Parts: sequence; C-alpha cells; structure tokens
Amino acid sequence: MADIKIVYSHPQALAQCQGWLEHFLPSVQLVATNSTTEALQCLDKDHNEVAIASERAAKLYTLPVLASAINDYPDNFTRFWVLSLQPSPGGSHTSLAFSPPANIPGSLSKPLQVFARRGINLSRIESRPTKRLLGEYIFFIELESDLYAPLFKAALEEIIPDQEILKIFGSYTLITVDNSTVNS
Repeated sequence: MADIKIVYSHPQALAQCQGWLEHFLPSVQLVATNSTTEALQCLDKDHNEVAIASERAAKLYTLPVLASAINDYPDNFTRFWVLSLQPSPGGSHTSLAFSPPANIPGSLSKPLQVFARRGINLSRIESRPTKRLLGEYIFFIELESDLYAPLFKAALEEIIPDQEILKIFGSYTLITVDNSTVNS
C-alpha cells in the first residue's frame, strides 16, 4: 500500500472511509467519481491507483480486494431504490421532503406534530441546507404509512398550507437484503 498515490471513489464513499484513509493512506490524492463503479473503471495498470467500491463490484471486475471493512462506522449502509414512473400500490413507508417558507421557531415541530397526532411514526428525518439563504433547510422524512392511507392524506392537507416546498417521493415496502447472500 505504500506505493498508492490515488484513491478513486464516489464522494460519499470517500467521506465514509475518511478515518481509515487518513490513518493508512494519509498522503494520497482523493479523486471523486460519479459512482463507485466508475471508480473501478478509472484504474490503470500501474498499481499506484486504487478504488473504494463494494466487494461484489471487485468480483464483477475481477479485481483484488486490498482491504475490507474500511468504513468509519460499521453500522453504516447505503440505500438503493427501485423507481418507476407509475405509482406502486400499497407500501408500508412513504418518503417526502418539505421546506417551510421561513426559519422560525416551530417550523419543523409543527408538521411533525401533525403526523404524531395521527399516530403516524417517523422512521427517519434528515435536514439539508437549501443553499439559498443561511439557516434555510429542506427536511426529508420517511413515515410508516401508505401514501393513500386516510390518516396520511389528512395530515398532508394540514401541513401543505404552511410549506413553501412539499415533494412526495412515493410509498414503498422496505426490503432487507442479507449481505452474505448478495456477495455470494
């Protein structure tokens, strides 16, 4: 590993392995790619370049795995989606994003309380800056409810007037994949 000069990977993968990279490859050049698969395609034959990708991808490209379990947090995982232009019937979870028109007290808690009053559990919440004004955020939430459930529809009707942006990504059923079956 002493000869390694460049590490290719998707920015998220580089960030998730930052501690390992700083400890074992502190002076390498990190090069961001559009995907971890693209990182593998960037490699040349001089052995001074490596890529961070899944073990499955390494097998598909018949590349040796130099180190494994290099992510900083062992419980970290990546979500993948199967998308369609047509709505899927049913689904136990719904994802949406919203952004209030102003950064004021209660702008996040009020819509969350609307779901809580109806017994709709939030299984995930994440905030990201809107990049328009300092302190402005868009909130991504995952709810344990079908998009077409009456309680969910009623909650949406209540929160819509108070949001500048509201995007519903859709309903889906979660599928848990066992890595041991994926890698074999």
